[in-house]
Amino acid sequence: MSGAAVIRSHNRYRRSANLAPLAASQRLRHAAQSHANYMAQTRQMSHQENVNGRGTVSERVTQTGFRWSGVAENVAAGHTTTDDVMTAWMNSPGHKQNILNGNYTRIGIGSRRGADNLIYWCAVFAR
Repeated sequence: MSGAAVIRSHNRYRRSANLAPLAASQRLRHAAQSHANYMAQTRQMSHQENVNGRGTVSERVTQTGFRWSGVAENVAAGHTTTDDVMTAWMNSPGHKQNILNGNYTRIGIGSRRGADNLIYWCAVFAR
């Protein structure tokens, strides 16, 4: 469940598509980890939170102080390895589009194992 390993995997896919690598952002990591924690706590994979001011990825990123002009989020649950979650995201057109979007320059990764023993993953992209 290493965030660094997930970022390296993202950048391998981007390199194969002749795209610049994504740089790690601590603020985006905080937004992603917070959302992974929320999903693990609620045992629900979702892009939304039922918390005032934190409902959407844009709200969560704004709360970290990151100044953005575009954000996106990939979420997943139940995948036990970096390879598994990346394969799932690359096989999903919307998630793949976020990974291979050349406009995004920064990334943050979060993951948390829930009481249901599932691992909840979140990747936040921004420019």
